[in-house]
Amino acid sequence: MMLQPQFDNPVHDAQQVFRTLLAAMAEPLLPRALPVLPPESPADLHPATAAALLTLLDGDVSLAADLSAATAEWLRFHTGVRLTDRPEEADFVLVRRGSAVPPLNCLRQGEPAYPDRSATLLVEVAGFAARGPVEGSGPGLACPRRSSDCGLPREFWLARQQAEARFPLGVDLLLFSAGEVMALPRSTRLTEV
Repeated sequence: MMLQPQFDNPVHDAQQVFRTLLAAMAEPLLPRALPVLPPESPADLHPATAAALLTLLDGDVSLAADLSAATAEWLRFHTGVRLTDRPEEADFVLVRRGSAVPPLNCLRQGEPAYPDRSATLLVEVAGFAARGPVEGSGPGLACPRRSSDCGLPREFWLARQQAEARFPLGVDLLLFSAGEVMALPRSTRLTEV
């Protein structure tokens, strides 16, 4: 089996992707194009997802994901990540397009003294074209911003709203389409529209 390459310029490209991920977290619900994508990524990952995984993962974190053997090997080779089949214990949880999103309360929420020890949920979606069912407010939003309709079920949005009561505990969310990312940090308050 021949492994696909990662970024053309691993350090520089990962820095650009990381800055874009930070900008997405700073301005929730605003889709952002990733400035660089891997020249080839596994067929079962969006290129944007592959770029984020190459950027965020290393040997100190764990990832729960339903991946092909080839994709799992690609990630282990390029990042050193520990793969697990227990999403409730993982630092990062990846949900590929068309798969069910796990209940948010089953993922790591952090601890009162260490809310940063929570999971980050990465979800692949079809896109961010239409207006979605919720509006966000809070840090990074000068005025309320309507979400994009990314195909997540209404039940997901309701569960995410209920999770706000536990803030600062909770799960941060990164949504990926083919070449874009949209963030929903736990600090963003949602209202149904």
